[in-house]
Amino acid sequence: MKLNRIQHPLSKTRALTIEHWELGPGQQWALLGGNGSGKSLIGQLLSGDLSPASGEVSERPQRIGYVSFEKQQELLEAERYKDDTDFLDRVDTGTPVRELIQQEVQNESRLHELATLLGMNEILDRGFRLLSTGETRKLLLARALMRQPDLLVLDEPFDGLDVESHRALEQLISNLMSKGVTVVLLLNRFSELLPEVTHIAYVQQCRLLAKGPREQMLDGGALETLHNLHQLPDTLPERDPAQETNPPPADQPLVNMSNIRVSYAEKTIIDGLNWQVNPGQHWAVRGPNGCGKTTLLSLVSGDHPQSYANDIRLFGIQRGSGESIWEIKQHLGLVSSSLQLNYRVPISALNMIISGFFDTIGVYSKPSDHQKQLGREWLRLIHLEHHANTPIAQLSYGEQRMLLIARAMVKHPPLLILDEPCQGLDEINRQMVLKLLDQIGLLGDSTLLFVSHHEEDYPTCIRHQLEFVAATEGRFTYHLAAI
Repeated sequence: MKLNRIQHPLSKTRALTIEHWELGPGQQWALLGGNGSGKSLIGQLLSGDLSPASGEVSERPQRIGYVSFEKQQELLEAERYKDDTDFLDRVDTGTPVRELIQQEVQNESRLHELATLLGMNEILDRGFRLLSTGETRKLLLARALMRQPDLLVLDEPFDGLDVESHRALEQLISNLMSKGVTVVLLLNRFSELLPEVTHIAYVQQCRLLAKGPREQMLDGGALETLHNLHQLPDTLPERDPAQETNPPPADQPLVNMSNIRVSYAEKTIIDGLNWQVNPGQHWAVRGPNGCGKTTLLSLVSGDHPQSYANDIRLFGIQRGSGESIWEIKQHLGLVSSSLQLNYRVPISALNMIISGFFDTIGVYSKPSDHQKQLGREWLRLIHLEHHANTPIAQLSYGEQRMLLIARAMVKHPPLLILDEPCQGLDEINRQMVLKLLDQIGLLGDSTLLFVSHHEEDYPTCIRHQLEFVAATEGRFTYHLAAI
């Protein structure tokens, strides 16, 4: 496959540029680059989802598999359109996984082979809306592999996967490479370079900056140095005094849950959980895909419909005792994949951060001059000040995630809920985020509830752990421990 003299305008001043790139027989590629560098656009070029304004893509294989965040959004939108909950006497859980995998290629034998490889047998008959983020990624990969592609383009394939699923996917990709499938991995993390990768390309500011054999590209560490040029921040912007009018009681636990049970139809997600989070106790929540981590966090945030059917006290207030959802949310900051998927309003990067002061998706109240100034300070902190007026739809996935994190931090909330906050971030921004979270945690401004499958992503301030462990019949138990 060859890409020659590619030019694709993105704005008046930016254009995706590739002079020449050839993917030769037997070569396995990793395309590395920072957030907003243009990796995903190149992935769309390789897959045929994007046609360049000028230049030529030749010798493209007939069968191509493509997995990306954009493909996940397309599937989410399609399932949202088909949601019949309002017309049924029950919740529409969505199209079963086995149907979605076989939408384009019908092959039961191939389906069960892939389900076994990816550890998906137990979710084949589950509705799409009951899937975790990691399970959704597996579904997309299975759909792509049903085509038995000659070229497989994987945009951040390991994000959202637990350790076991990560290893299984690594092995699966390695096996595909050994069978002659050309794989292109679009990666933020150098640590996710598989041993079978023979060639590396690096993209910066929408230009294919360098490419070549793996050893040549990594020799001397120059590429990683280039990738880590940003200076990490030393201080945080101040809090807005207007946010301090109704602080939670200092002598009460932030979260107190007793005998929590959450179930859908015949499937029990959480059963008998007791958990208390005190101010200054920073917690990691761990466990495999589908064990209930995101469900637990949504119970805390009040976004889960079964919050009121359980014994939950937040900031000293019993859920369901007459408090408004806004009385709870004023003390919370939240970052999650589902929030990012649902944040679809036409809004600028600056206003996305400012919306954190109001706990809204969008800005519907006039912010104060001081709040605008604090929003700009957070933009400078995450190196996106030049995008202050840029619509968020024009920013990359990683840039949007950085904005979400700043949005959550902007009011210095007593409780900061972080569901895979580093997902989709390159090494530069990941280290920046972890340092920011450590500063908040160590300074005592916020208590962190942190979910990640990557142990290296835990801020050093995390000292407590709630871990879900597989029990029997697809159920999970949990362990509480100091770390």
